[in-house]
Amino acid sequence: MSPRPTIFISAVSRELRSARQLVANTLTFLGYEPVWQDIFGTEGGDLRQMLRTQIDQCKGVVQLVGQCYGAEPPVPDPEFGRTSYTQYEALYARKKGKKVWYLFMDESFPIDQHEPEPEEMRQLQASYRGVLQADTHVFHPLASREALEAGVLKLRDDLTKLRRGVRQWALGVAILLGIIALLVIWLVHSQGKMTAQMAKEGGSIEKIAERFESLASTGGLITVAKTPEEHYHNARVHELGGNFAAARKEYAEYLSANLEALDPWLSYSAMLKAAEGKAGAVEAMRYFGDKLKPPTVSYQTALALLEDGDARLKKLQELAEKYPDFGPLAWLISQEYSEARRGDQTLADQRAEKEWLEKFRAAQAAGKFQKFFLDKKEAQKWIDAAEARWAKLTSTPESVLQNPVTLTAQFASGGWAVIFSLTDFKVKELFYKLDGKGDFQSTGHLPYKNPQTGLAMINTHLPLPNLPPGEHTIEVKYVDKNEKTNGPYTLKFSTGDEQLSQGKMALNMTIGSWLSFRDYEGKVLLYFTQLLSFRPVIKEIRYSVNSDKVDQIYKFKPSDKMYQIGDDLPYVYVPADSQFACVQVTYKDGTTSPVQKFLRANSQN
Repeated sequence: MSPRPTIFISAVSRELRSARQLVANTLTFLGYEPVWQDIFGTEGGDLRQMLRTQIDQCKGVVQLVGQCYGAEPPVPDPEFGRTSYTQYEALYARKKGKKVWYLFMDESFPIDQHEPEPEEMRQLQASYRGVLQADTHVFHPLASREALEAGVLKLRDDLTKLRRGVRQWALGVAILLGIIALLVIWLVHSQGKMTAQMAKEGGSIEKIAERFESLASTGGLITVAKTPEEHYHNARVHELGGNFAAARKEYAEYLSANLEALDPWLSYSAMLKAAEGKAGAVEAMRYFGDKLKPPTVSYQTALALLEDGDARLKKLQELAEKYPDFGPLAWLISQEYSEARRGDQTLADQRAEKEWLEKFRAAQAAGKFQKFFLDKKEAQKWIDAAEARWAKLTSTPESVLQNPVTLTAQFASGGWAVIFSLTDFKVKELFYKLDGKGDFQSTGHLPYKNPQTGLAMINTHLPLPNLPPGEHTIEVKYVDKNEKTNGPYTLKFSTGDEQLSQGKMALNMTIGSWLSFRDYEGKVLLYFTQLLSFRPVIKEIRYSVNSDKVDQIYKFKPSDKMYQIGDDLPYVYVPADSQFACVQVTYKDGTTSPVQKFLRANSQN
């Protein structure tokens, strides 16, 4: 059983599964163990009884109040009446005197895709929201994932009060940092060697991890801690109980052993950051690290994670290059490019996230990940999160990630033009180079905004009026919303192939007008005008009158100019008793069209 206090997260899964995971991640960061209905099974029978059992064991309930009602018991609850299971979770918790925090989702909040509920259920949920909104303690509606994360972080003070044995320990950051510094000096110099020797005698990290797991199941403090795992266990218990001064002492005892395990450093860093802010955490971590020789990769990684944005990513990548066998780094770097971190991913972000997740999966398979964790349950959470992100990333075809730009070449009366298509909609500017000549040039912008970036929309239409026939290459690159250059991507096309493809498509779209009859001055004429307009893509035209054998050839002069019939006679004379005609086209690539039949009765004089 985890020594962390548990918080129950209540939400309608179909609508707010992703939001619930974000709340769970944030609560975990704050030092709590989040649980919810999907985590545990229903082996106990009645779902409500199972919910009651779980909520009874929790310190409080965080409910995400969305627009969906969700599933409901087969019969109304005898105490609360008709409620959904999600509503029941909060109602029961309040009845039991548990603290319940309601986080309202605005209608614009990015929910998971789901089938709409019946109007009756929507009305029931709207009524429930209305009742809750009368509560003065309800949070304002949250419109984004960032706002949701901030809303959970605001609960920190309330959540801290729930911890066992909370004490009034904060006398001021300056005084506290001074005490910590003195404590660290004493511990490192007077006890570091002894603890390190204990670690050496105690065996490998794996053995220490096994003993730590055994200690965690007991839950209580070790009265006279001697080994690193005992000190780390006590540190966790003290931290969760709110006794941060004692937790720091135990952390220092453990960390002075300088073991290569990441999760204790992350726990220590998170506690410092929550108690003293980022600056205080950085100062304490650096001071401690100066006393450890040599500094472990785990320590360097935890320190790098206290950096911001690009600086954090750069330091993690430098560490990964220097220590390629330290598997957790690949996971952490992949997380830097993830949707949870970026908010709105570009394709470049997705490519990078996938690349680093591949490295992580390889490290995990090679046994280079879990061995750096004392808490194997924490390591498993990382693995599960990686698998979820991997599944989402692999749903995007690899061809799209690696080459997100395609083109269509079109010919019109003004000559050739190229139209670019991009799967990345967050593009700030597009550049091209034709047949390797000259420098890259911008395609320019259109006079309206890109709704994805708020910037001017890129121009994807490139006129090439003087493009000669033949094979051509266009190199394309673009700058995304993160100012990252993607590409160049090499695209090839042939004017002949494009002309054939478009000509066949156009003829298929106008198949009903390939032939037409006309009675003129006592004679019957059969016109081929539509087909002559596409002479550049046609090799042969065969036809027949009053027969489906198409055994006659309509002769015409070859041409490379589309939409012009030239000086060919666009018709032939046919017998006065002609009732219908058939035609079949052979294209330049050797393919043939189906035989098409045209009735004379459908023609107009």
